[in-house]
Amino acid sequence: MPEKLNRRSIVKSLGIAATGIAGTAAFGGTASAFTDGEQVEATTRLNTRKRPGTESSVVATVNAGEVGEIVNGPTDEDGYRWWGIHWLNRDVWGWSVERYLTSAGGGSAGTDIVWPMDGIISSDYGQRSSGFHGGVDVDNNVTGVGTPIYAARAGTAYTAYDSGGYGNYVYIVHENGYETEYGHLNSFAVSDGQRVSRGDHIGGMGNSGNSTGPHLHFGIERNNSPKPIPSDNYQTVSALGAIQKDYSGL
Repeated sequence: MPEKLNRRSIVKSLGIAATGIAGTAAFGGTASAFTDGEQVEATTRLNTRKRPGTESSVVATVNAGEVGEIVNGPTDEDGYRWWGIHWLNRDVWGWSVERYLTSAGGGSAGTDIVWPMDGIISSDYGQRSSGFHGGVDVDNNVTGVGTPIYAARAGTAYTAYDSGGYGNYVYIVHENGYETEYGHLNSFAVSDGQRVSRGDHIGGMGNSGNSTGPHLHFGIERNNSPKPIPSDNYQTVSALGAIQKDYSGL
């Protein structure tokens, strides 16, 4: 197995001397968003490139929620501000755009939980004439049954069946009493007790249980109490895009 590169080797591989990282940006003298050695988190699926610039080759595409360490930058290229990052889980390094990064120190809205599939909100969170809807329904009439469903946050996954409710469903146990629920699935891609990372494939959209058509019911609970999911009917959502809410305790 090749030896892992140390931080000095990583900085050298990124191609720009690591000078003046903290305090001011490489161009314009404005205050830097991050500092050398700070851990940052991707807020959406994000390319990391061999050099700063949109024409540079893509080294890897990281998922929302993945954490890396600042090892170089910032530098401005092609209208964006770029940071050299060592992505820790993948052990890869490259340059990524600042606007899609946040400090991994936490607390920023929109970085706690991500959308689990591509689609359109057909029924949002809240009170209905038929009762309280403790989640959101997401449809995708383009790709239909089997549309991939992804883990909205890292945790431990379990599968279940509820003939009068969610049908085939997955629930993922997270930290501090949180769970996310994925109902009416057509298929499972996880097994009971499996540890999953944010963005892992966990199943396919379906029409099982008490359902009037293929869709995903997605819910967030803390200590068995539903938590609001900010959304609007007919809103388009993208798989692994950030849900714009700061969930206390995450």
